[in-house]
Amino acid sequence: MTTSRWPHAFFAAAATYAMIGVCWGLTMSITQNHATYSAHAHLNLLGWVSLALMGAFYALLGQNVPNWVKLTNFTLSNVGVICMISGLFMYLGQVGPVSIYGPLLAVGGLCTVAGFLLFGVTVITSLVRKPAAA
Repeated sequence: MTTSRWPHAFFAAAATYAMIGVCWGLTMSITQNHATYSAHAHLNLLGWVSLALMGAFYALLGQNVPNWVKLTNFTLSNVGVICMISGLFMYLGQVGPVSIYGPLLAVGGLCTVAGFLLFGVTVITSLVRKPAAA
């Protein structure tokens, strides 16, 4: 049996969001402009923390989860983070019209919720599923 690379993908995405988040935080500190702090916090929580926890689950307890579930979870979560954070940044920083950030927020929010629902169902079903024979 080969080891799934999905946990690594989740951790790589999480690390990317963490690097963006710390640079963003430093920029806000240097410029003393904290208008987008809420988007920064969402990036850190949804991008860094949540994706890292999902990666940890798939590495430690989710080895038997089908790859299509991991791919769907990864895709929904990343599209959600990218769209939601971009939309929040535009809204909070008053950059761009509502015709742009409105759809970004809508798509981002729906994808994020769908990703969390899929992850929650996956965790719960893996708990109640009979373990694979050793």
